[in-house]
This record gives sequence, structure tokens and C-alpha cells, in this order.
Amino acid sequence: MISRDIIEKIREKNDIVEVISEYVSLQKVGANYRGLCPFHLETSPSFYVSPSKNMYHCFGCGASGDVIKFVQEIENISYTEAIKKLGERVGIDVTFGEEDEKRKLYYTFYKQLHQEYIAALRNSQNILEYLYKRGFSEREISLYEFGFSPANSQFPQKIAQKLNISKEELQNFGFLNSDPFSGRIIIPIKDDYGRVIAFGGRLVGEGVPKYLNSQDTLVFKKSWALFMFDQAREYIKNVDYVIICEGYFDALAFHRAGIKNTVATLGTALTKSHVYKLKKYTKNILLAFDSDNAGIKATLKSIEMLILEGFNIAIAKFKDGKDADEIYQKYGSEKLLKSLEEAIGPETFVVENLAKDYDLKNPNGMNTFLQSISSWTKIFSFNPVSIEKFYDVTSEVTNIDKKDLIEKLNASEKLKIEGKNPYNTKSSLSDGKKIRIASTEDYLIYIYYNYPDIFKTLSFNPDILEGKAREFFLIAKDLNVLPEQLSKDMAQFVKESIEKIDMEVDDKVLDYIKKDLEVRTLERRISEIDELIKKSKSEDEKKILLKARIELIKQKQKIRRSSI
Repeated sequence: MISRDIIEKIREKNDIVEVISEYVSLQKVGANYRGLCPFHLETSPSFYVSPSKNMYHCFGCGASGDVIKFVQEIENISYTEAIKKLGERVGIDVTFGEEDEKRKLYYTFYKQLHQEYIAALRNSQNILEYLYKRGFSEREISLYEFGFSPANSQFPQKIAQKLNISKEELQNFGFLNSDPFSGRIIIPIKDDYGRVIAFGGRLVGEGVPKYLNSQDTLVFKKSWALFMFDQAREYIKNVDYVIICEGYFDALAFHRAGIKNTVATLGTALTKSHVYKLKKYTKNILLAFDSDNAGIKATLKSIEMLILEGFNIAIAKFKDGKDADEIYQKYGSEKLLKSLEEAIGPETFVVENLAKDYDLKNPNGMNTFLQSISSWTKIFSFNPVSIEKFYDVTSEVTNIDKKDLIEKLNASEKLKIEGKNPYNTKSSLSDGKKIRIASTEDYLIYIYYNYPDIFKTLSFNPDILEGKAREFFLIAKDLNVLPEQLSKDMAQFVKESIEKIDMEVDDKVLDYIKKDLEVRTLERRISEIDELIKKSKSEDEKKILLKARIELIKQKQKIRRSSI
């Protein structure tokens, strides 16, 4: 066990803003910092970091915690590993306990099991012949440490027995009563330090699935792991860009061609975890996914995420094959290199691939196409160069003058935001939210979380507020309500209020809010007097109340005039 004192010391010495800034671009907003959430895809920042509370919270997905929890979640590592990582960052040595021993056993198990698979491949001539036919030499088979799991393999159970691993532990390591990789070529999947943590299996012969990955375990997470990253990361740093493929053999094709700054995802789409792992090494990414429909969809989704995260992107163009492996096998290194040289920008890729689904000679087809791509204007607007290129490419493909095109796209997107369909066509893309204008209630919530010192200067009764804001401020009187303490419904309301505001709260804004609160307070008092007048049976009392009412109206008018 790690002592509580050590944990607290590590937590205190690691500035949460500095740590999170290594992964997320943060902007100072009052007393807090704000950015795009690293745990879900969003275009409006709803992720907040509070230095005073030493906490982070996302109003979008609800992710919340301290600096240790952040590192644990963003890097997909255990709590103790996150403590160790943060300890090293500030020069504090951390000694592990039981969990560390379990991980050591895990690494030992996978290392020995891998050796069994390698030995089995040496004795399987038909499998070696298969690899030779795919162009792998003896040296490459050894270099990439391929193995083989024979039919009815009991290798995992054999190693587990040897290491005194219980049935329950073996299941936690990814195996149970049999070897799921039986009949498959084994490709080792390693962590960032070159330790085997999982396997990929390629079926030889007929059957499905053709490829199989280890299940997620206490060490291996598909959403974080990148195949060949341990080999590629120094090359990535040196050449300042990374190539990302879909599968093992695609990544290996690039490595065999001498392009060693290449990695592959493992049976999953590119995730934010992958992106944050790569961000430490480069901001330049070349996507080399398959050229089939699934690959195109994955590329489009990746482009959106990468642009929002500030990456520079290019997309490999495979003209003579479905993927990198096929091109390398058929044509060799030169053709594979050419696919990189002919890489296109994300703007061209998006427009050209979406245009394939529409008949642009038909007016309805053209209108629907413009509607489908209008949402990309907001995404490409994150980069001034990208948005201009996007307009240029779209203008060329549609043969619409650039100026007219921009007007059409902006009008389409505006109407989509309002929930209207600009071309009277049925499309899910026409669904959207109404344009939201910030109210005094929204500003009060924004100030509450971002400018606590200013909020303390605002004196008002929550009863003068409208809607859920009244409920929120009845709860939040003491300024100690943390976002994670809110109900899901209330957290969503707070998120929507904050999203409406993207500016510093200056004296002018503050003056307006104070005056509006004064007016509302006066209006509430006038309403109370009206009720008293209705109930009063004394004419003298009514006269006094009416005089007070007139005075309050004068004060209200004076405040209104000063606001003009």
C-alpha cells in the first residue's frame, strides 16, 4: 500500500493545470480554465479545471476528479501507476504493493506464453510457408517475433500452471479454459516499453473472424494501445509525423518499406486516448486507413476529432489496392511510398468522398450535398487555412462561385441550428437545437463557476430568477457546490448555460447584470405591494402602499434609463 501522506504530497506538488495542459489546450476563464473535453468528442468546450479546488469536471460527459484520476483515465493506467507517474514528475519515489506484483506476474505470463508460440511456429512448416508467400523473410519472421498457436492449444493453461496462476487470475489475464488463438498466427502486441501485453491472431485458412485481438485486461486496453508504438515513437519524434493504419500487417508493410514512424489501431477506431498518446510526440498525422467504405467512415470520424484537437492531417491515397499491406505485397516499397507522396488534405478527402453519394447534376442532389457538408464549415473553421481550402475544394467540385458557396453553406448551417430544413429534404442532419441567447441566469451560473470572487459581490434572492436557475442558486448559496454533486438533469442545465457564453466578464457585463438584478428585485417588491393592496381594507393603508409602489417604479425607470 502507498501511504496516504505520499499520495497527498504527490497530489499537492503536481499543479493540475500544468498536468492537464500537457494533454488538453486550456484557456483561462476567470478563476478557472476551460477546454475541449479529452474524454468525449465535442466542438464547444465544456471541460473545466479549477486550480483552487484542484479538480476537473466536464459538464458534457460528467468526467470529474483530481490530478491523479485524470492521469489514470487519460492514459488508461491503474491508480497506483498514475501515482507513480506523477511521483516521478515531481521527484517523489513510490513503492508499489500487491497490485504491482500482479502486474509483474502478468508480464511474466505473457512473456513465457509468447515464447511457446514462437517455438510452435518453428515446428509448423506449413505456417512458415504461408508467411514466406506473403513475402516475409526468415529475418523478418524473427524480427517481428511471430508465433503460432496450434489447433486445440493449451499453452495458456500450461504456463498458468507453471506460474501457479489461479483460474480466476488466468481469466483476468484474458484466457479461460482454452486458447482463443488456436489455429492462428500470433502477432505480439507490446506496451510503450516493449513488454508483451496482448496478442493479435491471424486465422490461416477459411473462417471468421480473420483477425482476433486479446480482450481488454488490467494492463491491455484497445482504446489506448497502438501496435508498433514501442518501435515507432523515436522515429515519430525525429521526423515529426506519424502514420496511422487499421491493422498489424498494414503497419508492418510500412515498417518493411523502411517507414518506421507507423502505428496501427487494434480493432477499434482512433480514440482520444490514442490521440493524447501521440500528441506528446507530434502534431502531424497521416491517416492510412483502408480505402473501403468502413475505412472511409473511420477516416472521416478521425479527421473531425483530430482537427478539433489541433492536429495537421493528410490522408494517404491508395490507388492500386485496398490497403498498405496489399500494395506492398503486389508492388513493393516504391508504390507504398508513392501513396504517401500523393497524400491529400482533409478538406479534399471530405468533399470528394461525401460528393460520391450525391448526383450533383440534379438540383436536389446538389442541395442535399451542400446540406450534408455544411456542418464541416464549423469544424474546418478551427484552422483559417483549412476553411479556405475547404471552400476552394467545394467550389471546384460543385462549380459554384466561392462567394455564393459560402453564403449557401452558412445559410444551410444556420437553418440547421434553428432546427429547420433549408431545402425541404428529409435528412437527420436537419435536426438541431434552437439558437440560444445568454440570459442573466446563464451569466450568473457562468460567473459562479469561473469568477467566484466576483460572484460574492452579487447580492440577490434566488426567487427573482427564472426556471432551473432559481433551483440551482437555492442549492448553491454557500459557493461550495461541486459540479459532480449535481443531478444529471441539473448538470445538463449548467452545461447549456455555460456553453452560451464565450467571453470575459468585464465591468460592462457586470454592470448590466447588477442592474438587471436590481430591476428584478424591484419588480418582485412591486408584485408583493400589489398583493397587499388587493387584500387591504384600509384606505389609508392603500394610500401608503400606492405611494411606495410609485417610488419603486421611479427607481426601476431610473435604472432602465441608465442602462441605455
